[in-house]
Amino acid sequence: MHPKFILVTKPEQPLKGLFVYGMVGQHKELVQPLGYAKVHGGGWYIKDDDAKTMTLYGSSGDYGEPKLAFLNQIPAELKGYRFLFSPGWNLPPNELDLTDIEYV
Repeated sequence: MHPKFILVTKPEQPLKGLFVYGMVGQHKELVQPLGYAKVHGGGWYIKDDDAKTMTLYGSSGDYGEPKLAFLNQIPAELKGYRFLFSPGWNLPPNELDLTDIEYV
């Protein structure tokens, strides 16, 4: 199992993306419990509970690079975390702007 994430939209809210994460073997396992959803990429993450950061990396072999414009909703348990993104493990991450994020 590996720490992976995806960004998805549901038909009833096609422009509002949800951050879905978990320990899975393949990214597609994150989609199955949601039913029908469009995936807007994904990648790997490192969650640091002490520093309250969620660092997102790379891209999904199943769904490609994350389209961060669809990072609109984050699970409520991550409220207060800073989100960082890097396209690769060896590159320094940039902090993402969470000003208009909805916690669900």
